[in-house]
Amino acid sequence: MSIDLGPGLRDVTKEPRRGMSWMLAGPRWVLRRSGEAAGTREIRGGARLIRHLAAVLRRGQPAGTGPVADENGRLDAVATAFVMGISENELRRIWAIRRKQSARVAWGCFVAGWGFLALWAWQAMVTPWTQERVWAAVQFLPFCAAFFVLSFRSAWQNWQLRTGQLGSAGEYLRTAEPFWPSAG
Repeated sequence: MSIDLGPGLRDVTKEPRRGMSWMLAGPRWVLRRSGEAAGTREIRGGARLIRHLAAVLRRGQPAGTGPVADENGRLDAVATAFVMGISENELRRIWAIRRKQSARVAWGCFVAGWGFLALWAWQAMVTPWTQERVWAAVQFLPFCAAFFVLSFRSAWQNWQLRTGQLGSAGEYLRTAEPFWPSAG
């Protein structure tokens, strides 16, 4: 018959210590605490996430998940709806919603790009000629470029949905259709 000593306490007569394992208790404790301080659990989790994302990128997009187009690049709504498992009306409704979204994103990013460019110009004018002026250019210009590139990408998507044709960025720039995105 053993006596219950409560949580955290144990009866030492049940488990005798084996050998010299008590000598390794200190180094094990130090290793465990230094691992917690270094964030090894978070680092391993991040590494697992990166491995998973890399595997997804290597696999690529499954065949038949994107829009279906003919040899001339014209979008085929009936075939695309069939591949996606929805009705043609539902697909056209989704395309109309996406067209409005792409127009809003294109115009919003375009305005934000010009806003950051104006902030950059203002800061360049008021900052004295020092090293900070160079860093201001380095800090602001990538945001301007990113917003203008995102604006162009969304306008290109809007053009593809508006015309019902898949086309390259060069074709979008050379088109006779209106260049600016529209929601309607």
